[in-house]
Amino acid sequence: MEHLSSGVSKQTFTVDCEFDRFRQIMVRKNATAAIVGHSGMTLLSEKVQDIELDTSRDDRPLLNAIRGKSKSEVTATKIIRVRLDDPTLEASELVLRQVANIHTSEIDVTTQATGPAGRLEDYSTTLNAQPDSQRTQVTISVEMSVRVQVPMLFVSRADVRVQQAADDAIKGQAAAIKQFIIENADQRLILPEL
Repeated sequence: MEHLSSGVSKQTFTVDCEFDRFRQIMVRKNATAAIVGHSGMTLLSEKVQDIELDTSRDDRPLLNAIRGKSKSEVTATKIIRVRLDDPTLEASELVLRQVANIHTSEIDVTTQATGPAGRLEDYSTTLNAQPDSQRTQVTISVEMSVRVQVPMLFVSRADVRVQQAADDAIKGQAAAIKQFIIENADQRLILPEL
């Protein structure tokens, strides 16, 4: 019997990093490889498809950017290709479309599969970050649907396995974000990676 198993997982946590600094790190450093690597995937490529920069709220955009106090807002779209490290999915690659909206008081990133890959019918993640006093509150989520071929008796076991995969992906992403911020937070000047 063919069955579509779904898993949904969500986690909210606080990072001991002031939001402006968190925002600067997330924009200037490439967090994609670190986060993807903790989700059971390997980053193959990423390509910026579109970028919009609004500096209208920033009277000194360049100086404020250097100081880490930018008031500019960015909307960017990337196409990301990843290698799937799970042979049971019967696909080696997945193409994702990521849309990031970066505002002065919020980061909102949605990453969605552009189509099915093998048995993986759908995959999406979200990241939302907001200031929380001198720290940053981050909420992440993962949703996935996997088409499985199992006898009717084992449908619930398949559902549990897909849910566990979603839970593991969320735990990995949370750990990756925390580690990524820790590795970069103490740098005096956060320079962009080119």
